[in-house]
Amino acid sequence: MDSLIRSARSADAEQIACVLAECFHPASGLGSLLQPWILASLHNELERRLARQPAYHSCLIALIDDTVVGTVEVAVRPLPEPWWLPSFIHRDRLVYVSNLAVRPSWRRRGIARDLLAESERTAQHWHQADIRLHVMADNAGALQLYRSLGYTIENSEREFPLIGARKHLLCKNLPAVVCGDA
Repeated sequence: MDSLIRSARSADAEQIACVLAECFHPASGLGSLLQPWILASLHNELERRLARQPAYHSCLIALIDDTVVGTVEVAVRPLPEPWWLPSFIHRDRLVYVSNLAVRPSWRRRGIARDLLAESERTAQHWHQADIRLHVMADNAGALQLYRSLGYTIENSEREFPLIGARKHLLCKNLPAVVCGDA
């Protein structure tokens, strides 16, 4: 079953929030007590972002039978900074992919691959030469997917200074778009 990839609209915010909560904040243990607050917070933030649609930002969704089964955001922005790093440091703006999420029941069907392909086309439309994203070093499935799509490790760092999980910054060089291709 093929998914339809399209830009998200404000009306999609609730379904996108559910996908993000299911993937990044599963309702188990204490998380189940926080789930209503997490869903409401995600929904409100998504509605705000989707209503104003800033330039060089796109939230994409994968739909199957009018149900959101996956999402990704792509934007031209500085790399996210660790919470402990002073924010006065100037960071270059680049295309950055975030919040790539596919409902667990829909994984391993090419949906993440389709969302990333559309993110790359978006970056090319913005005339960008490369695209970056972070992935946790212990997320073997995601690393395998990204490597199969041509992403390489540009940098590796810890979530917290000297301790904590390691994450990789991945980069992919994009082919230039020739006039008429986009």
